[in-house]
Amino acid sequence: MATEERSLESTTRTFDTTKGKLTYAELSDLIAPKLLQLLDDITDCKFINHSFDEDLIKNFHFRIIGDIIPGIAGKWRNVPVQVGNWLPPEPYEIPIKMHEYVANMQARLDKSVTLDLQIETLAYAEGEFLHVHPFQDFNGRTIRAILSELLMRFDLPLVDTAVKRETPEFRKYQNALAEYDNGRIVSLIEL
Repeated sequence: MATEERSLESTTRTFDTTKGKLTYAELSDLIAPKLLQLLDDITDCKFINHSFDEDLIKNFHFRIIGDIIPGIAGKWRNVPVQVGNWLPPEPYEIPIKMHEYVANMQARLDKSVTLDLQIETLAYAEGEFLHVHPFQDFNGRTIRAILSELLMRFDLPLVDTAVKRETPEFRKYQNALAEYDNGRIVSLIEL
């Protein structure tokens, strides 16, 4: 976002957008208001009666970048990606992985009646989503919206779901996600 410290990558990586070629930092500034509007709509319970499904996830992604990068907005990625050292599933696997993710989430939502189970569900929601990395880009912003929606559905207080880069908390977050990628959810639950 505008106040977030930017790395060298964020000022050199570029995207073809409806506004021309933009750096990641410039694009972040353009989509920040769209993410804030989506978060406001979530807070206003506009999606609370919508089933937690693939359409809701795609809708959130589209609302964040749809008018700026329409070619990838709300569409499962069709290119291989690497996130740090992690190689998410191949593009052809995304539809089935996301179908499984949604089915697992629906089962968890039905059974998450205690705070401990709700926290575990939130950790799973984030870890598995980022593990699969279903969109070509802006998965982090999408999962923040999903987590906010889940907090509303659990009737829990909204908290900032972003972790500022270049902080000790961000390193803990990265380590917790790496552990999740290796089959361990405990650090993500604790975080």
